Amino acid sequence: MAAKAIAIEIGYSLTKICEVDYKAKTHKIYKSFTVSNGTEVINDGALMVSPEYVETLKSALAANHVKAKQVVFTITSSKIASREVTIPYVKENRIADVVNANATDYFPVDLSQYQLAHTILGTVGETKGSQQYKLLVMAVPAALLTGYYDLAKALKLEVAAIDYASNSIFQVVKDECAKGRHIVVKIDERASLVMAVENSVLTFTRSVSYGVEEIMDTVMDSLCWGEANTVEQAIRVLQRNECIVPEKGGEDAGSGEAGAQSAKDRALEDVREAVIPLINGITRVIDYYASRNSGAGIERILITGVGADFKGMDEMLSRETNMPVTVLREAAGWNLMRNFKNECFSEYIACVGAAVAPLGFKKESEKRGKEKAKKEGGTGGTNWAPLAYTIFGVGLVAAAALAAIPLVGYANLTKTNMELKAQAGSLEDIIPIYNEFVETQTRHMMAETMYRTTESRNEELEEFLGELEDNLPSNVNVISLTSDQYQVTINMKVGTKDDAGAVVEQMRTFHSLVPGLVTVTSLVEEENEESGEHAVNFTVTATYQAVGYEPEETEETEGTEGMETDGTAADAAVTE
Repeated sequence: MAAKAIAIEIGYSLTKICEVDYKAKTHKIYKSFTVSNGTEVINDGALMVSPEYVETLKSALAANHVKAKQVVFTITSSKIASREVTIPYVKENRIADVVNANATDYFPVDLSQYQLAHTILGTVGETKGSQQYKLLVMAVPAALLTGYYDLAKALKLEVAAIDYASNSIFQVVKDECAKGRHIVVKIDERASLVMAVENSVLTFTRSVSYGVEEIMDTVMDSLCWGEANTVEQAIRVLQRNECIVPEKGGEDAGSGEAGAQSAKDRALEDVREAVIPLINGITRVIDYYASRNSGAGIERILITGVGADFKGMDEMLSRETNMPVTVLREAAGWNLMRNFKNECFSEYIACVGAAVAPLGFKKESEKRGKEKAKKEGGTGGTNWAPLAYTIFGVGLVAAAALAAIPLVGYANLTKTNMELKAQAGSLEDIIPIYNEFVETQTRHMMAETMYRTTESRNEELEEFLGELEDNLPSNVNVISLTSDQYQVTINMKVGTKDDAGAVVEQMRTFHSLVPGLVTVTSLVEEENEESGEHAVNFTVTATYQAVGYEPEETEETEGTEGMETDGTAADAAVTE
């Protein structure tokens, strides 16, 4: 029977706790529950243990009858540095030695203050002689781990491992993503994690500095969905109401409720404005990954985390990325529906995955203690001292004889070592320059990110109008045009339905519009009683392509495939 462990993920407002089997081949979740932190106890992964928080966790563990004595933490922090590196193809038990030997090349910092861990991303090279390992190497500040050991000690638990959230999630989805290329997005309170899994291999991981905290704050500031004074209440509101995408038929509210409807519309608009930076940040990381990895396309996007269950989040992300988006509710090898009794369990995915195959960040004192125990654990009751002294004496004589042979070579190596140390000392001045470069680069990326969040299709309205002028038939009379950052609505008048169909067909070839979302929302035939002339008045609603969208050459004709040309095109558009 596998040993049980308590898996804990500490967020800014909520702490997720699961009781699971530790490092078991078959996965079972015995208990899962969420605890409100009360006050803020974590800052970018750094844990600040307070007596009140400890008592809250103790009470929650006791109330849920959790008996396990080992604990596994999974953490997310921008202070955890990561690098993708390649090393020679060595035995797996020697990979850590190679990583430690080259660590200063990966991370130009004082590594005595960091702990390293790695995960294998795959291999590079086809032939056995040319193969290399591709690794994701991570360095976590040792001070970051201290808070988790202090919390475990206060709870009277033993730290079995500390894992990184991306690895925790990967352990859950790796079999689900066994074929093809998939994107997994964990949406948390103040940050999100974007990962790529290809054929059960974690190939890419990046952090996005946007989460759902601002969305939840917007809901808590509004009374349109009742009182939502806590994070838990705000989460339930967002899980059960269409706050992120418009409700169908929402524009047909009765006139008697106009005032209340107007207040709700303003609240909905605030929620959607709060979600845009998050969606844009995730989209940019996915675009960056796609640009670096040609070949097979991305099959789907899986979303998890506290924000994944927000109603409409998957639809909004799908609309912006033009890719299928699915909320992670099942994974191969995990019977999540059976194991979880909660209504929504996406927020627990990283928590349960931490106990499968954690990276195992350890404090240096913990490592030394285990090594010492391993050395002392092999002593028996027999007194081997005389034999040991004899062997030592023989070895000492042999060593003295052998030492004389490489003495000259050793002197040369000593000299080289001293020269390299002197060279290293002369290069210490470059460290502040490098640190200033990293800080400047970070500020530039933040400024660029802030600028990109302000981009919208309205900035390219002049270009769209030019495209409209160049491509519409000359017999079209544009009566009115309205546009926002998502879509454009145009009221036009033409002579016949054939002309209306031709206009719709032409607009579906516009590079700035989504072909399948160019539709006719109204069509009225008019007759001039005096002249007897007929005219068709109709309205077209079209959705803009995402900002920065560049169509492929073959996509220019896709908007016209299957279009009718026999005079019923406008009628067909109306029925879409």
